[in-house]
Amino acid sequence: METVNTASKPRYAFVDLAKGICIMLVVWHHVVSTWGLETYPLKEAVSSFRMPLYFFLSGLFFKEYAGFFDFCKRKINKLLIPFAFFFVTLSCLLPFILYCFHLRANPGAAVWFSFVWKQSFPNIPIWFLLSLFWTNLMFYGLYLAAKKVVARNFPQYATVSLVVLSVVLGLIGFFLGRYNIKLPLFWASSMTAIPYFCAGHVAFRYTKILAPNRMDRWNMPFALLGFGLVVALAWNAPPDSVSYVSNRYWFPIWSVYLCGIIGTLAVLFFSKAVKKIPLVSYFGRYSIMVLVTHGWVQWGIIKILQENHVHWPRPVALAFVFVVTMLLYLGIIPLMKRFLPHVTAQKDVF
Repeated sequence: METVNTASKPRYAFVDLAKGICIMLVVWHHVVSTWGLETYPLKEAVSSFRMPLYFFLSGLFFKEYAGFFDFCKRKINKLLIPFAFFFVTLSCLLPFILYCFHLRANPGAAVWFSFVWKQSFPNIPIWFLLSLFWTNLMFYGLYLAAKKVVARNFPQYATVSLVVLSVVLGLIGFFLGRYNIKLPLFWASSMTAIPYFCAGHVAFRYTKILAPNRMDRWNMPFALLGFGLVVALAWNAPPDSVSYVSNRYWFPIWSVYLCGIIGTLAVLFFSKAVKKIPLVSYFGRYSIMVLVTHGWVQWGIIKILQENHVHWPRPVALAFVFVVTMLLYLGIIPLMKRFLPHVTAQKDVF
C-alpha cells in the first residue's frame, strides 16, 4: 500500500484518491444544480454516498487524543475555523461586495445568522465543515459513554454499545428530517451521519482496510458489485431523494444507510485497487480547499459565459464549466497553501 510519511502521520494514497473522486462529484453536482437541472443520470445513486464517504473517513481516522478538550481544540482548528473564515468572507462579505457592483442581489443583514436556523446561505458547501464538527463531538460523547460506563462493567459489549448508541442517534436525526423538524446549526444532519462515522471507526478497529491484506485482490470486483447494488437500489428513486445538507430523505431508511455504506465501501475498494490518479488524488489531498471555494469559482465561469452570450448545448456547457473549474485549482490550491494555511486545515491557529 502506497503511503506518504509525514512528521505527524502517514498519508494513504488511496484515501486521497477516494476523497478526490468524491470532491469532484460534489463539484459536478453543484455545476449541474447551478444550471437548474433537477436530475441527471445516476444522480440519486451518487447522492446516496457522496457525503457519507467523508463522514466514514473521519471516523476511520478518529482518535481519542489527550482528552475531550484536546480533541475539541484539534477539531476547531481543522473544521470550525475554516468554516467561520469562509462563511464570513464568501457567504457574507463577498455577496455584499458583488451587490455593490450590481452583480448579485442584496443578501440582506440576515445572512450573517443564516447558518443557525435557516441553514441556507451563499457558499452553502461549507455546511459540511460545521456538520462534521458536530458529528465529531457527538461521536466523542458516545465513545466516552461506551468506554467509561459500559466497558467498565461489560467490556465485551463496549463496541456493541457504541454501535447501538450511534444507530439510535442516527435514527433520531433521520426521523427529524423525515418529519421536517429542524434543529439549529445542522445538528440534525450531524446526528443522521453518526452511523457512517461509527462505521468508519469500527472498520479501523476490526478490519485491515488501510493496510495491504490478502483480500485486496478482490477490491475491484467488490467495488463494481457495490456500485451496481447502489445503482439498482436507487434506480426508481424520485428526484432529490437524499439531501444531507437539508436532512431530507425520501428513500426508505434502510435504503439510505445501505446505499451510503455500500457506496462508500465501493469508492474505497476502487481507490485501493487503483491507488492513485495524479490530478484526482491531488484534488483529494486538498479537498477542503476545493470544497470551500468551488461554488464561487464555477459561478464566475458561468457569469463570464452568460456575459459573452455563449449558447452552447447544455451538456457541452456543463462539461466546460466543470473541467475549467477543476483545472483552475492547479493554481488556486498552491495559492491557498501559501497564503491561507491556517484557515484551510494545513496549519493550526492554536
